[in-house]
Order: sequence, then C-alpha cells, then structure tokens
Amino acid sequence: MNREPINPQKYIRFLKIGIFFTALFGMYLGIQGLYLMLVERNFITGASLFLAGLLIAPPPIGISRMVKEQFGIDLSIPVRMVATTLLLFIAWLSL
Repeated sequence: MNREPINPQKYIRFLKIGIFFTALFGMYLGIQGLYLMLVERNFITGASLFLAGLLIAPPPIGISRMVKEQFGIDLSIPVRMVATTLLLFIAWLSL
C-alpha cells in the first residue's frame, strides 16, 4: 500500500480540536451536575455527572493529575473512560 505521509500540522490541529471539545464536554457535564445538586436537589445524578465531568476533562480542569500526585494512583485514559461511562450510566438510571 502506498500511503502518503501525514502532515504534522494537520495532526496537531486535529488533537487540539479534540482536546477542546473534550474540555467543553467535561465542563458541560460538571455544570449540569452542579445544577442538579444545588438547584434540583438530585444528588445521585448531580454527583455522578459532576464526577464524570472531572474525569473526562483534560488536566487543567480534570482531576487525573491531582489524583496521581496526591494519592499515587495513575488514572489512564481507558480507566477514565470506563469510569465515566459507568457514572453516566448511573446518572441515566437515576433520572
């Protein structure tokens, strides 16, 4: 197969856009979770959405780096995605 080399600028731009949308989705989940906990008094759904938002968000917003530094637990991307999926499932079931 004759493949053309990947342009590094396109690859970097693709990664930046992905991180941007992941950060937006994490902030959206976090804000929804806080709203449900504080205004609607729905603590199970709100807490699970808030934690899912913290897990899925990149390092400036998320908690993966803090957990690694404070507790020595490395939260890899597959672990964070499985935990986020479970938290979203819990939020969906408790609605």
